[in-house]
This record gives sequence, C-alpha cells and structure tokens, in this order.
Amino acid sequence: MEDRDNKDQKNKNRMRKADEPAEKKQDVSLSDKPGAFQESIIKEQIKRRPINKYRLLRRTAVTALLAIFFGVIASVTIWLIEPFLSKWIARNEPSQPRDAVHFIDSGDEMTPQEVLSDYMDLEADLESENAEPVPAAQIPLTDEQVDALFSKLVLDQRDYRQIYMAMAAYTREMNKSIVTISAITSDVDWIGVTEQVSKQASGLIVAEDNVDIYILADRAPLVGAQSLKVRFNSGYVTEGRLKAVDAATGLAIIAVSISDLSSELAANIPLATLGSSFASIGTPVCALGSPMGSSGSIAYGMISASRSTLEYADTADAMLQTDIVGASNAGGFLFNFNGQVLGVIAPDQSKGDVNGLIWAYGISELKSRISAMCSGTPTIYIGIIGTYVTPEANEEYGVPYGAYVLRTDMDSPAMLAGIRTGDVIVRLGDIPISNYADYVSALQTFDVGDKVTAAVMRKSQQQYVELEYIMTARASGQIIEDD
Repeated sequence: MEDRDNKDQKNKNRMRKADEPAEKKQDVSLSDKPGAFQESIIKEQIKRRPINKYRLLRRTAVTALLAIFFGVIASVTIWLIEPFLSKWIARNEPSQPRDAVHFIDSGDEMTPQEVLSDYMDLEADLESENAEPVPAAQIPLTDEQVDALFSKLVLDQRDYRQIYMAMAAYTREMNKSIVTISAITSDVDWIGVTEQVSKQASGLIVAEDNVDIYILADRAPLVGAQSLKVRFNSGYVTEGRLKAVDAATGLAIIAVSISDLSSELAANIPLATLGSSFASIGTPVCALGSPMGSSGSIAYGMISASRSTLEYADTADAMLQTDIVGASNAGGFLFNFNGQVLGVIAPDQSKGDVNGLIWAYGISELKSRISAMCSGTPTIYIGIIGTYVTPEANEEYGVPYGAYVLRTDMDSPAMLAGIRTGDVIVRLGDIPISNYADYVSALQTFDVGDKVTAAVMRKSQQQYVELEYIMTARASGQIIEDD
C-alpha cells in the first residue's frame, strides 16, 4: 500500500514538473519581447461604422427644407417691415439738409421799461401846455361823456348773438393751429387681457423746417407713453415723437415728420403767431385747447394780473393770471383777439389766492427756449436768478439798468466765478444787457462749454464799479432726440 502511495506521489510530481517549464517558457517569451502586448493592441484594425445612406439622405432633406422655410419667413418679414424701415431711414437720414427752424413772431415785443416809458411820455405830453395837439382818439373822456355815449348804445339779443357768433368764428380760425396729442400705453389687467390706455394733451403748432413741424405741449400727460398720436384740427391723425423738454416749465416739443402729413396739410401748415405778453393786463383773451379739462373746450375772459416767477435760473418767465375759472387739469393756450398767442396755460393752477383761476406762462419769455428746443439745441445754464431794474430803482438809488442778480444757484458757474446778490449784469460776451430779458436771450447765443465773459456793475463805497467774470456754460433742460 505504501509503495502504491509513493508511486502516485511520484506521478504527481512528474506531472507538476512537466507543467512548470511551459509556464516559465511562456513567461520568458513575453519578457523577452518588450512591448509585444502593446504592439499587438496597436496593430488591431478598427472598423468604421457603415454609412447609413438612408439616414444621411433624410438629414440632408430636412436641412434643406428648414433652410427654405426660414428663407421664406425672412423674405415675408422684410417685405412687411420694409415700408416702416424706409420711413425710419428717411427720417433719420434726410435727403436734404435741414433748414433753420421757422416760427411766426408778431415782432411787436416791448420790454416792461419801454411800456412804462411810453406811458410816462404820453402822460407828460398830456400835462404839458406846450405839447403838440393830441389826436382825438387819445384824449381821455370824462365820465359824463362816457355815460352819454353808452346811453345811445342799446344792445338787444340780436347784437349779443352776432357778437358770440363772431367770437365762435374767430375761435374756429385759431383752433386750426391747435392739435390733440394722445399718449398711448399698453397695460395688462389681472386676468391677462392687454388693453390700451390713452391720455390727452393739447398742443400748438409753433414752428417748422423742411423736415418736421414742431408742436408745443405740456409734457405731464405724455410721461411714460409708448407712442404718440397727433390729431390735427382737420381730423388727420399721424405719429409724433418727443423731441425736447424744458426743465424749468415742463413744456415739451413734439415733432411730426412732414412726409407723414397729407399733401393738403403739408402744403398749408397752420402755424400759430406768437405775440407779446408784456403790458397785457386787461387784454381780452380766449383760452383754447382744454381749459375746461376736455379737448376742444373754449373759455373767454381777460388777463387780470401778471407775476414774475423766480424759482428757476436763467429764465424770465412771467405768469399771466386770467379771470377764467378752469379745471384742475386745464391745458391749452391764451389768444388775444388779434389772433396772437399770449401764453401757455400752466399745468399747476394753484398759483394764486383764488383757486381755479387759470394761469399761463407769458409767451414772450418762452420764445427763445421754444426756438432752442425745436432746433435741438440744449438750453444754456449759468445759474443766475434775476429780475428787472425798475425806473424808480434807477432814479432813486442809481442802480444801473441791466439784469439784477437776486441770487445764484449753489455750485453754479455764476457762483463759482464770483457773481453774487446785488450785482447787475450789463454785458454778456459782446452783447449789451439792458434788462433781464436781454440776459436770457443773450445766453442762448452761447454753446455748451463756451467761456462766457460777464461784465457786472457792483456797488462799492456808494458807487457802482464794473467787474468782469468768466464762466463756463453748462447744459440745462433735457434733449430727447438728437437729429
């Protein structure tokens, strides 16, 4: 038994030894050839995926169809918006140079000093024994003579009817220069429905050039508008755009392209005539636009008072009070019975002790700024709040005529240069200044960034001496559109 076990063990050892050389031989063969395994992998051939011709053809067809589809959409879109693009390009790149802005000015402006001087000269002539004969029309009548004349004048209902019919015909003629501006905005209500909201303001056609007409209006109802629609007195409606805003008064200029007007309207643009608001107390006026709060309303009255506003620098705005009771949101314009604009109804009607009376900005003081806004020129800012020198101050206290400085704005060019309260500006650059209105007009002849030399008279040791100050003009107001 033991011999058999030994024999089996020997067989197993023999078999183990037979196996060992093969493993060692294989290991040696692999170690003898470095990189042989990696080489065998590198030499493997990678077969490319066969091309699916059907799928390639389908993708090519889909790409071609999408290109055709988007090409058609682009062509239709360009075809639809081409008219609007043409108008926009024509508006921003006019084919001809823009002419100077033109507006109708009555040309009969008189300063307060001239008005007072004329009145004093006439009074002196009447009292002088050696005065030349005064025309009968200028000789004052006694109360008895006035009563006698009016006692012979008896008016009946036909006379009153004729008077009001004549006034209605007059207002129809003046209304040709009045437009209604609708400020349109879109709003979404709580259930997701989009609706358009429209606010209205009255506008006045004040100027034109060879490209646009310019409309003066109160900006307050137009704030936030997404589009502006301008309706003319003839019923024609077109698009308008906000061009400029005056920071002091809040008045705006709306521009309308002449190319957008009908041929009849473009050939006969009804420009308003700007008159003079000096010495206008007692002048009969009619208020057109929206004095009662609704477009197209009319009111008659007279100018009952005048007051200077001193809240804004470098302006000479005079406020005209009427005896017309208007709406709290009154707007529009005051015309005299010569067809001339005297004032622009101010949006804030709480300027006096009597509530509800209509106030207006005097047109004389606004003319230079209207011209600047229409031409796209920024209003020049120096920072002087001033007033007129009265004849009494000139005669009794020796104050020279010029623009009297009441105060200067903080950190304004005037304050930084050294101009102070009590100075009288007598020259701005090379332009002589005889009153505050001259100063406001002369200021507009300068450009932003110009060095402005101001000659002022300052009281020193009971006499006035001339000093010169140099200021750098800044921009005031807000220009919306650049031409």
